[in-house]
Amino acid sequence: MDGDRLVIELKGLNLGLGTKAVAGIVETEKIPFMPGQSGFIAGIISFRNEPVTVIDIPKAFGAAAGAEGGPHKVVVVKEKNRHLGLDAGSSAVSFLWEEEIKGLSPAQGGGKYIKEFIDVNGRSIGMIDSAALFEEAVRILSTEGSGV
Repeated sequence: MDGDRLVIELKGLNLGLGTKAVAGIVETEKIPFMPGQSGFIAGIISFRNEPVTVIDIPKAFGAAAGAEGGPHKVVVVKEKNRHLGLDAGSSAVSFLWEEEIKGLSPAQGGGKYIKEFIDVNGRSIGMIDSAALFEEAVRILSTEGSGV
């Protein structure tokens, strides 16, 4: 595996993604509500003066939220010219450095939004398929209000 990974530590599920896909992390007291929101869409934030749709990570992955209370940590990921916020709530966010995961063999599978799993010192980390999350967020937003 190449590159460093950011890890979001939910209760019972650790999720990771390559740091090259991370545009930034925003802390906010709450996620502004979007009228008519559905699915795992949590709301919208401003990132570098641009609106960014935010998804609820625990809801998207069917996991329990991390620690209760405190500000929301929103990991903003980029793909081409678009951004998507991943609301980790007040869950811990940490890093795995390339040296720690070099030579590990990922295991395939893991669900709709997980490309693969890596095992680091007995801790299983699901690597997020951010392209699939972008596609699902676009699908949810494009069908809102259409009765689909």
